[in-house]
Amino acid sequence: MISFLSNDFCSIGLSFKADGFRLLYAGVSVMVFLICTLFAAKYLKDQKKNTRFYISWVLTFFCTLGLLFAGDLFTCFMFFEIMSLASVIWVLQRETHDSDIAGRVYLRISVICGMVMLYGLLLVQHGFGTLDLEKLTEITASAEVSKKLIPTILISVGFGAKAGVFLLHVWLPKAYVQAVAPGTAFLSAILSKAGIIGIILTSSCLGVLRLETWGNMLLILGACTMVTGAFLAIFTNDLKRTVACSSLSQIGFIVTGVACMVLEPDGLAFAGTLLHMLNHTFIKTALFIGVGAIYAATKTLDLNGLKGYGRKNPLLMITFGVCGLSLAGIPGFSGFVSKNMMHEALDVIAESNDIAKAVSVIFTVTGGMTLCYMLKLFICLFVEKGNGEDKKKPEKSDQILFTLPTLLVFAAGILPPVFAKIPCFAVPEEYNKAAAGITFEEVTHFGFFAPAVIKATLISVTVGIALYFLCIRLLMIDKKNNSVIYRAGLPGWFDLEAYVYRPVFMYFLTFIGAFVARLFDKLTDLIIYFFRKKVFKPLKHKRSVTVGNSFTYGLGTILDKMTKIDKKPGKVSYVTRLSLFNEQTASMARMIERSLSLSMLLFSTGLVITLIYMLFK
Repeated sequence: MISFLSNDFCSIGLSFKADGFRLLYAGVSVMVFLICTLFAAKYLKDQKKNTRFYISWVLTFFCTLGLLFAGDLFTCFMFFEIMSLASVIWVLQRETHDSDIAGRVYLRISVICGMVMLYGLLLVQHGFGTLDLEKLTEITASAEVSKKLIPTILISVGFGAKAGVFLLHVWLPKAYVQAVAPGTAFLSAILSKAGIIGIILTSSCLGVLRLETWGNMLLILGACTMVTGAFLAIFTNDLKRTVACSSLSQIGFIVTGVACMVLEPDGLAFAGTLLHMLNHTFIKTALFIGVGAIYAATKTLDLNGLKGYGRKNPLLMITFGVCGLSLAGIPGFSGFVSKNMMHEALDVIAESNDIAKAVSVIFTVTGGMTLCYMLKLFICLFVEKGNGEDKKKPEKSDQILFTLPTLLVFAAGILPPVFAKIPCFAVPEEYNKAAAGITFEEVTHFGFFAPAVIKATLISVTVGIALYFLCIRLLMIDKKNNSVIYRAGLPGWFDLEAYVYRPVFMYFLTFIGAFVARLFDKLTDLIIYFFRKKVFKPLKHKRSVTVGNSFTYGLGTILDKMTKIDKKPGKVSYVTRLSLFNEQTASMARMIERSLSLSMLLFSTGLVITLIYMLFK
């Protein structure tokens, strides 16, 4: 492990380390970054204000590497927060009303959950005396459950928000849809995994592996996340939003895998989770670049305007076909390997865990839901005929960029045993030590085409096809003049952020803020009254100033006498000029005050609470 700025940066310093896991995901991040950067150069060439995008783009990438190679939780926190704030620019880049709302939601969730994460770090530092990952792994092994479970939950709130875990997911569909296409691809492919990696490392170094309470919490959150994302993806007629909600659903699968890693830290659980993280990284890189290329060519994402768009584009058809079948876990594709490994690990846990039994059923059903919404996209774009056939096709350079990750996904599914051995060389040292060493015998002996595996896959496929005809063909499609019209199946009020979170927080903060303001206002009046009556003598009554205030009136009168302005007809008195300037300045000050972001208010509030906490601890 390498340390620098030791005890000089925030009295803690920064430290970094490298192992197989970190190097693997750093290499993947560099690959995705290069592909997305090449796409951004084409995608943004005709747009304005690109400098700020590229500054935030490079800053986010280097902060991602800093997070991956962090050797302690403080370094993780520093790079994670900078990464989150810098990536907000990608959402705001378009400068539309919708992008402004999405950016604000993303920023608020990041700030709030970042403060919660900071409280968790303070508890760890106070309880164990260090934030070093290696030292914490040893210290927390024998610590009391309550002493390490609460910090784990608080820190995981910050990481979970970035991943888009249920209840903290409200920013994800909006931000993914409104962000520019290269930013969306990197957000889904890499930054969401940064949150998952943070949860894995936190669970490992804080000694909560094999802790049933924490594992069950992750199981429930994973199940809710996968179902929510799949449900939203089915009932939308927007191409990019469908792929965005698909990312949310797949994060649910990955969180379920992390829960298996916690409850039963063995090779099968780790291998399946890591492989699905890699799968999702390349799949969403290909899909979001493909979606971005379609939008750049057609300027629409509405399925009704894109029907038949890819009928004469084999590369686009292969990309959506391979990625869709892989996400659905169809044999012959990479998703089949990772999903069945996670499902097998989940079934082993289900033998003694009732929650795992229920989640196992949800896992299978959600796999069918995945096939359902990917069938919707594929049939709309490549089977049905429509006005999308005549629209401009993606440029060849863009087609090459979304084909490259597709080839990796396809190659990974051809030889499952070879692909499954990748995790053997990429186990985080903290996880391996906390799990008391893991073996990969289950992986090498896993029957990818065993009858039980094929049976579960057939059930999932059957569910997916049935849902397609029930939900898509019956509920989401209208027929007019022998033409198919897709309609959004969810009402406008089906929005947790807009109709639950925002009203609750606004009413809560308004009430608390008004109460505190009134309290201090009355206290201030009381102090002033006391000093006026008991300490200072009553001031003599002064002539009231009708224009401006005392300062502007006095200075204006002096300037009037110095310039003899009263003898110059048509000249405006300095008293009037200064009064008008004062009013304009005050008005501008009020506008600036009203425009202060809620995020800054929350940050300041959190900082005060943090300082009070540190003062008394």
